Amino acid sequence: MSSELYLAKDNMASNVAVIGYWDIRGLVEPARLLLEYGGINYEDRRIQMTKEKWLSYKHGLGYDFPNLPFYQDDEVKITQSKAIIRHLGRKLDLYGNTIAGKAEIDMLLDVVADFTSMMTGVCYRQDFSDKIKAEWIAGEGAFAMWGPLSSRMAGLQNKLGGNDWFVENKLSIADFAIWELIDTTRILFEGCMDNFEGLQGFMDRFSQLKGVGDYLNGPRYRPFPIWSVRAKYGYLKNQ
Repeated sequence: MSSELYLAKDNMASNVAVIGYWDIRGLVEPARLLLEYGGINYEDRRIQMTKEKWLSYKHGLGYDFPNLPFYQDDEVKITQSKAIIRHLGRKLDLYGNTIAGKAEIDMLLDVVADFTSMMTGVCYRQDFSDKIKAEWIAGEGAFAMWGPLSSRMAGLQNKLGGNDWFVENKLSIADFAIWELIDTTRILFEGCMDNFEGLQGFMDRFSQLKGVGDYLNGPRYRPFPIWSVRAKYGYLKNQ
């Protein structure tokens, strides 16, 4: 890709948002889902250069703290995945109705970040194997402090309860982050949702939201790669 692809705000149409990230799902997919749900006209800039080249290149983009993902629209020019999600939440009125609701949304975003870190911790292991995968699912061996995957899924189901959505029973950015977490988890660790009908219902409801359903069933959405090429599990579908 040419360097012109990554030029900053002055060279983009005022009515087109820009989101940039590696050519994977990674940390940015909830923001893509939010953009689709909100019907926001955006350009999905998927970075296809080496990490070394990116590290030298990013400083010329004009961001205060250059990083991936980056995002800009007619109001902001920011980096950091959760900052982007929160900005879109405020823009789309998906950031809770009360102070307590906003606090719960923030909590759940951090819970998702913790669970994602646990998942990348095993998927990027250089010695990844079926045995290590089984230990991670069971919460055994080196993963004993985290407990079994089923307990984390149970925690999410308990939080959802009988509601349609996780906070104030109103769609929020927390639902976008949780859907992406659960979807990548169920793809990589098949069967983990078998005993959680509440979460299955949530996943089905979310996938039918306006904008989201068309995106998930369209050519621009790709289940893989989830993680970068450096991952030992989750880059290729049949890895």
